[in-house]
Amino acid sequence: MKARLSGRDSKWALRIRDRVTLATKGVGGPVLSTLAISLLLLLSLGSWAFASAVGGGPDDDYHLTSVWCSSFSGDTCEVDPNGEGVFIPEALREGIYCYYHQPTRSAGCQPFLDGSDSRPDVPFAHNNPSRNLYPDTYYQVGNLLKTENIERTALSIRFLNIGVFLTLGIALFWALPLHRRNTLVWMWALTMVPMVMFIVASSNPSAWALTAVGGGWLALLGYLETRGARAGVLASLYLLCAVLAVSSRVDSVLYLGLASLLAVFLSQTRGVLLLRKMWIALVGVLFVVARLIANPANLERVIEGLGQRSGGNENPLPWTQSTEVLESGAFDWSLLWNNLWSVPGLWLGTFGGHPWGSLGWLDTKLPQIVLFCTLTVLAGVIFAALKSFDTKKSLSLAVAMGALWIMPLYLLQLGGFQVGEEIQPRYLLPLTVLAVGILVLGSAQRPFTLSVRQQWFAVVALSLANAVALHTNLRRYVTGTLVEGFNLESPQEWWWPFMPELISPTFVWAIGTLSFALVLWALLVKRMGPQIEASERVEDLERVVR
Repeated sequence: MKARLSGRDSKWALRIRDRVTLATKGVGGPVLSTLAISLLLLLSLGSWAFASAVGGGPDDDYHLTSVWCSSFSGDTCEVDPNGEGVFIPEALREGIYCYYHQPTRSAGCQPFLDGSDSRPDVPFAHNNPSRNLYPDTYYQVGNLLKTENIERTALSIRFLNIGVFLTLGIALFWALPLHRRNTLVWMWALTMVPMVMFIVASSNPSAWALTAVGGGWLALLGYLETRGARAGVLASLYLLCAVLAVSSRVDSVLYLGLASLLAVFLSQTRGVLLLRKMWIALVGVLFVVARLIANPANLERVIEGLGQRSGGNENPLPWTQSTEVLESGAFDWSLLWNNLWSVPGLWLGTFGGHPWGSLGWLDTKLPQIVLFCTLTVLAGVIFAALKSFDTKKSLSLAVAMGALWIMPLYLLQLGGFQVGEEIQPRYLLPLTVLAVGILVLGSAQRPFTLSVRQQWFAVVALSLANAVALHTNLRRYVTGTLVEGFNLESPQEWWWPFMPELISPTFVWAIGTLSFALVLWALLVKRMGPQIEASERVEDLERVVR
């Protein structure tokens, strides 16, 4: 008959785990290790910021011109009297459109973007001052960094997004309980390559959205499980995530709401204590409601769909010609059936799957080794995590995966679109990060861990995927995709004009590749290795007592 650990032995076993975990904060102490890892992360994401030209992010024509013309004091661009939008620099418009959707063409076609272009401004209506599809705050904050130099403005916004991501992530890491830090590290490690790396280091407001949802649910979960100053810090971080969500994309508010409900469900806090702590939810809800009343932006599009397929489409979907669909008011069952089994293709886009995982304007196709490496690691983690599944975790993951499946299916059905149209994988990034976070969620007694060999495999595979994706993205803008080979300077058609000769595209690639590999090693192997030893010592103790 098996005996359980006595109270004294159990406390001793947990003390072993906690002491060993504390010892893994880093060589040289927590301050030095934090600075070192922060620098490596900045180099990793910074290399991605330099890996694409101005306008290289998805819908940058909308987002950059919105930043250019929005401010807290009102629109900064002159409104076209003919109703064609607002006037923007011709160099900004041409710099984006000269190469987008043309992967064989490098960014060398761009005009001078340093503010010296003397051509008159041109009217442009595809932006927030003209269409109001997004919350204003993101663009108003970005406008604070605006200069006449378009390149400097675009890069400043990219590094602003990187700074927001790193600041929130590092603060959350030190504020969370020890066993929740494990979840934070694995969640981002598994989802960063390649889509999150690209989006965080872009000018896209989705950078704030995925930062808010990915950090918000863990901040709330940690707050519910802690007390004192630590709980206060986590509550503040959660409210900051709510501000980021409502300031970037309206759909991210809905994502954060779902993530918050799952965090409450997953926590061990119940009864009166839970009710006392839920004041934070009331504050968050009131702020969100007030913000949406002031500027509902694209709330209607999120709820009622993304519009309808044009009746004049030259290439109609094959099933839209059936007599059932042509009948007025008939439900398109054929479209539903087609999309139902195709939605997971959007999930693969997060990890580099072709075609919807292509970067840029979906015109930078990644080699299949990227998807192979990222999915191999994720599949291994899934099987390793199954042993720690309980009822709460299983239900929560089912809800998150259900949202990943049903939400795009619903919006596509409303508009009559098939998978791959209108909805892109980046729209689902926050939910994907949430689902992976729940997958690797552990407990104080049993944090999620892999063996040392498994951790090394994850480091090598994810580092390789990042290296290939970064090189491919650089190649697309430096020379265009017609040129192949390792040397990015042969020939070099585009590069940032202010860069010294030493800091070439290949040099940036090498720095980004090495720094990301070191970050993974430091967090997954150096920090997690002693946790595995602690877990094994506890398991040995349990076997002895039995």
